[in-house]
Amino acid sequence: MLNSKQIEVFYTVYKEGSLTRAARSLNVSQPSISNSLSYSEQKLNLKLFLRQGRRLIPTPEADILYKRAQVVNQQISQFNNVSRNLLSDQLGYIDVGCTPSLGLRLMPQLINAYLQREPEALFNIVNLQSAELENQLLELTFDIVICFNPEGSEVIHKQILKKGQMRLMTPPDFHSNKTQLDIRDLSDSRFIRIKNLKASDTQDSLENYLQRNGLKLKWVGQTETIEVAKSLVAEGIGFALIDDFNVSPSNLPKNVGLYSLEPKITYEIGVLRNLEKPMSLAATKFVRFVEALTESDLENL
Repeated sequence: MLNSKQIEVFYTVYKEGSLTRAARSLNVSQPSISNSLSYSEQKLNLKLFLRQGRRLIPTPEADILYKRAQVVNQQISQFNNVSRNLLSDQLGYIDVGCTPSLGLRLMPQLINAYLQREPEALFNIVNLQSAELENQLLELTFDIVICFNPEGSEVIHKQILKKGQMRLMTPPDFHSNKTQLDIRDLSDSRFIRIKNLKASDTQDSLENYLQRNGLKLKWVGQTETIEVAKSLVAEGIGFALIDDFNVSPSNLPKNVGLYSLEPKITYEIGVLRNLEKPMSLAATKFVRFVEALTESDLENL
């Protein structure tokens, strides 16, 4: 049987009609073309071409084989195109899971920064809560997950990108000369819970902290979005606790205050990936890019 290279030589000689043009087309020497063709005829025990001056005339057997060689050559060409696309990261989506607030606050800047390096990259971004993200990660759905307070394991690699603190948004009628407030002094005040669909990751962390310290806040309502929480606070309905990654004095409504807390309540933003999931070259490069980010990089995105 002939290998793919020998089939390619036969196909090109048939199409070009001469050894010289075939050698030029394949960018090889004429003797190598002649030797390959002679070997193929011996291997197949068939005469493939008859010489007529400088021209090669295909035999009836060659006519039949050429039709098959066309199919093989097309398949080889498709295979090579797919290989080139994989190497140039043009094939396949990078599957990214993230929590809703990070999908709004972090992912647009992160992807924009990456596209400056790899403009052909393709992304599939899914927003879920941390518990569901981790379940999907175990099922090999995502190449990478970016979330609050990530939990690693033997098969789930964890890397922390940023550590931050919770802040307190205060309504217009609240005034204090302090820069830090003790949440224990506000246990009788009304609070708005930021829910983000089922549960906000940082809010869950906060509630765990409160339970550990025997504290219970007076929740008067909950909302799925940070922007709605800001508006509710601005209307004087209550206080709201939020991570400092999603809020700063520059993006607060007028007359809404922002305070640090004492004792501090911390959170983490990190990356998770399943070590058992095979990744494309495109996904591997994106994961390396994200895991190499520092806190300073995140702030400057």
